[in-house]
Amino acid sequence: MLLLATVAKSDIIWRIFMRNGFTLAEVLITLGIIGVVAALTLPSIIQSYKEQALINQAKKSYSNFMNVLNRMMAENEYVDYSPIFSKAGRTAEDVIKDIADYYNGAIVCTASAKGCGRQYSVKLKNATNNGSGSISKESFGFPRILLVDGSSIYFRDVRQACEPWTYTVNVKDENGFNTGETQTITDTRCATVILDVNGEKKGPNQYGADVHQIVVKQQKLEPLEGNYGALKTIFLKNKLEYEKYSDNKKFD
Repeated sequence: MLLLATVAKSDIIWRIFMRNGFTLAEVLITLGIIGVVAALTLPSIIQSYKEQALINQAKKSYSNFMNVLNRMMAENEYVDYSPIFSKAGRTAEDVIKDIADYYNGAIVCTASAKGCGRQYSVKLKNATNNGSGSISKESFGFPRILLVDGSSIYFRDVRQACEPWTYTVNVKDENGFNTGETQTITDTRCATVILDVNGEKKGPNQYGADVHQIVVKQQKLEPLEGNYGALKTIFLKNKLEYEKYSDNKKFD
């Protein structure tokens, strides 16, 4: 809109000049000023447009996924999400294929193949020490669902009937370095689901921008904030929330 307004103003100024007989030099100087203003404002307009597109895509991706799970639960008369992810006699791929059936034209990818993409890296929302002084990243592999709008849904930790899961993490100091100690954590989740709202080939491939993580629990979906997305911020404030940083960033 700002660019259109700038163009409209330039047309008005041109008409005034022509009517009042301004010199060619004056016209060129004025047009040069208009060009500089347009050059300064155009990048911010483009960036705002791109970010708004990611916001809209994130809302759509999350809402569609939630609607699919709720529809599966209603049609099968489940009381919660756990039967959807139950793997009794089935593999994780079987569970994912059941979900994909509710998306028109979706493709289920279990390995790198034509049309399925590849394994790729995703930045955390904020630059984070991986424990040894380098930038933390996540690697996205398979299985995943590719949707016709170019987005993808990546599945981790698909577990039998949402049973408790215990895992070990490294304890870090105030600067993010590993202390050598570990901590055991137990949680209950049906799956970890990651929405890449514009797919692997479009950037920035970063949590909080075009990538968002959701923990599926028995009774609810829990969008993660922190370093793993910004869905809550998007829905509450209609804005993205992520740090733009270089892979070369170093920690003290």
